[in-house]
Amino acid sequence: MNEELYNFLLGKIFYFCQLPSYTKWGIWSFEPDGKIKGMHSDFEQTWKIENGRLLILDSQGHITCIFEGQIEKMQKSHLLHPGMEHFQVALIATDLIGYDYFDSLCPIENDLVAACMETGSVANEKLRQLLLEDKTIDGYYAGRAYAVKRKDLEIGLKQYKGVFYDLELSQNQPDFFTKKLLVWFPGLLSYNHGNARENFFPNPFEGITGYIAKNTVVLRIADSNLINGSYYLNTPNFRDYEQNIQELIAKTAEEEGILRENILCAGSSRGGMGALYHGLLGNYALVSMDPVVDRSPWLQSADVQLMFDCIPVSFVDKLNQLLEKTNLSAEKIQVITSPQVPITYPFIIQLKIWKLALKTYRMKLTDEQFDYQPYGGKMHGDFVNRNIPLLLMKINEFLYGCDSIENTIDEKTL
Repeated sequence: MNEELYNFLLGKIFYFCQLPSYTKWGIWSFEPDGKIKGMHSDFEQTWKIENGRLLILDSQGHITCIFEGQIEKMQKSHLLHPGMEHFQVALIATDLIGYDYFDSLCPIENDLVAACMETGSVANEKLRQLLLEDKTIDGYYAGRAYAVKRKDLEIGLKQYKGVFYDLELSQNQPDFFTKKLLVWFPGLLSYNHGNARENFFPNPFEGITGYIAKNTVVLRIADSNLINGSYYLNTPNFRDYEQNIQELIAKTAEEEGILRENILCAGSSRGGMGALYHGLLGNYALVSMDPVVDRSPWLQSADVQLMFDCIPVSFVDKLNQLLEKTNLSAEKIQVITSPQVPITYPFIIQLKIWKLALKTYRMKLTDEQFDYQPYGGKMHGDFVNRNIPLLLMKINEFLYGCDSIENTIDEKTL
């Protein structure tokens, strides 16, 4: 037996992740008796070391998986289950010392989340304390959540000073258009996944480059804070979050040789708030689809987004302060919404709307509602999802406008 490898594995937690997306496949702990405890423990699997390789065996002693390579990140070389021969995964080890076990005595993930939402409960207070220590949840098993330092997360994204992001360069694209930068702020599709990536980065708008002006670099910024993000705002555990986002945008633009006037921030819902706030903060043009500028609808029955008192309930005052100071023209601040979305519209119109271009649309929306959003949460989702072409149109208006010459044509040449 390889003693070094054995000692490295013993008593540690491992994430098995599908590459390249880092989608979680399992969370296992290797015990000294050769047993495996974790998500797949029902199969009574065991482990052993042979010739520097890690072998996973089923209850009959048959080898099901073979891992080899570097100790810190072993590559699965064989998957012997039929039909899964090409399932590529990575094995990532994490010291238990770096993890907190967050007990809630709840048998399933949804019950765990429900316990955390109950203000004043043991689970609620414990989770709040973990967040203030700059930890987040990345894994559930048997009513127990795994809390890890946010900056130590492995979620398949780049990181700049604690801000996780993805950068899609305009490689092999025609350069007959000015080089531009689209900063995309993902929204929040649903809450409290065991996978931190799903909470921070659920809607990266992959493939968007096929629908926008060529020679556009796309910077996607994950809302990498707390459990479900913090609407891209500073929190007690991450006091320079906003500054670091601004630095990342400026750094990307400088490295790619992109001028400030050719940068656009865009997003919807939570991402709409991110685009609106950081566009105003950095004096960048923006397109914001139905932004959430007040969290009170999400606090009707419980704090479903688990943000506690780390950020304000309403962002209206912060946004109005920025609108008052901005150098942007109203047409550079595009906000799209509908009076038929009661979960967002009443708050959006509290903004200094004379300082922005408010685009309102009439739509027939479903009256079905989520249990935790008692007055129109489903309508908000419908409006955002059904109007992606509208959002793309507004994005392209700006991107193509960077090369528009219609306002410079001399009347004498007509």
